[in-house]
Formats: sequence, C-alpha cells, structure tokens
Amino acid sequence: MSSKLMKIGFIGGGKMAQALAKGFISAGLAKAEHMISSCHPSDLDSAKAFKDLGAESHFENVPVVEKSDVLIVAVKPSVVPIALGDIKKASGIDTDKLFLSIAMGITIKQLEQHLPSNARVIRVMPNTPALVKSGASVFVRGSKTTDQDVTITKSLLKAVGTCEEVTENHLDAITALSGSGPAYVYVLIESLADGGVKMGLPRDLAYRLAAQTVLGAGQMVRDTNIHPGVLKDNVTSPAGSTATGLHYLEQKGFRAAVIGAIEAATQRCIQVSGSQAK
Repeated sequence: MSSKLMKIGFIGGGKMAQALAKGFISAGLAKAEHMISSCHPSDLDSAKAFKDLGAESHFENVPVVEKSDVLIVAVKPSVVPIALGDIKKASGIDTDKLFLSIAMGITIKQLEQHLPSNARVIRVMPNTPALVKSGASVFVRGSKTTDQDVTITKSLLKAVGTCEEVTENHLDAITALSGSGPAYVYVLIESLADGGVKMGLPRDLAYRLAAQTVLGAGQMVRDTNIHPGVLKDNVTSPAGSTATGLHYLEQKGFRAAVIGAIEAATQRCIQVSGSQAK
C-alpha cells in the first residue's frame, strides 16, 4: 500500500492532530479530502479546524475507522480507553488496520488491550513543528506490527521532519525533551527578544533575530555534527560580550533549570503512565 494513496483518520482532532494533518498536506503526502477526524461534540473548534482544511469531521469514532487506512489516535490519555473501546465494541467494521498512537503515557500493551485483536499498533511521539515540516518524531513498533507498517510510519513522519525508531523505555524522557521541548524553546525565543527590546531593539526585529538565531544554532549542531560545547567556545571570545552573558546564565542556574525541566517533565510522564495502567 502506497502512503500517497492512503486515507488517514484522526481519532481526536486537537492541536497535534491538526499539526500533523497540515504537515501531511503541506508535504504533498495526503490530500485534505482523504482525511477524516472525530472530535468530542463539545470540541467544535477542532471539528471546524478539520472542516476548514477540507477534511471530513465526525463526532463518532467508528465512521473514522471505516473510512481510513491508517488511524492516528490523538486523544488525551484519559480518553483513550473510551475512544478505543468504541472501536472494539463496534461490530461489522474492518479493524485490521494500522493505528498510530500519539497519546502520552499509553503503552503499546495498553493500546493493544483496548483495540480489537487484529489491529496493528505503533506508538509515536511527534512534536508540533511537524506543522512546518520540521518535526522531531520517534516511534515504537507493537507486537503485531509488520515491516510494511514501519515503512508507512516512516514515510508519514519523515514527510514532516525527522524520524527515529526507539525502545519504549525511552519514550517518557523523549516526551519530556522533544515532545515538550518546543515550549521551552519558545520561552527562550521570547526571553531573547524581551532582552533585545529592553536594550532598545524594535520588538518585531527582536523576534525575527531571536527566532533565526535559535534556528541557525540548531542547524549548526545537527548538520556539522560538532559538539555544542565546541560551537559555544567558537562564539566566545576572551573577555567578550558572549563570555559575560554566559557567566550571567551560569550564575542564574540556566543549565540546571533546563536539566531540571526535562527531569520534572519525565517524572510527570511516568506518573501519567502509572495512573493509566491502574
């Protein structure tokens, strides 16, 4: 089955689902008319977002399964048993399909228990920059996953950024780092720009420079394969402004704060996983 011909369904139509849908469309991997989503009746904004794309939207999950080749489970963790339970209880529908779950903290084992026995499951952790084809995604294959399923998953995720296969025991830390990471970087960009404004820069210029600086620094680390510490040293002249700024960050515990954020977010993911297992 070619990924370019697939019909993609979304169980849940929130921000991450919308980012993936828009990313797939932007990458030319799917057409809006081949997408379908289900949303809670109270979530009219998500339903409207998919309809505005030109996709189909429902308030029930079964029609999405019926009309899709690949299903992306994009509901909140607490809703997963209910949403997938609707599918498992439904009679007369073909569930021999690939389910990609982006629900935080829901394990492969739990997903397979909530779905019909012939469903194939892959657990995915993407992030919102998939919207601009710069996502950082990882995936874990389930017990019934085929090589073709993995190929399809890679084609979808690589269309909106990078994609790596990992083991499930790493997912909580990955969620804290790359899943939540864009939020930390947005705060950094905002802070850089605020600093520039404080020192007299126009705000629109400060935001453009801050965003491009973060983008460029990230590409330097990724594309040169040089250790970020070495790249930092290359920018830091003796007795210069960068050295002074870095000293201030060290005094304020910048590194410790970032490391602590990843640790705290990972612990929260572990808590969610534990609560869902009960």
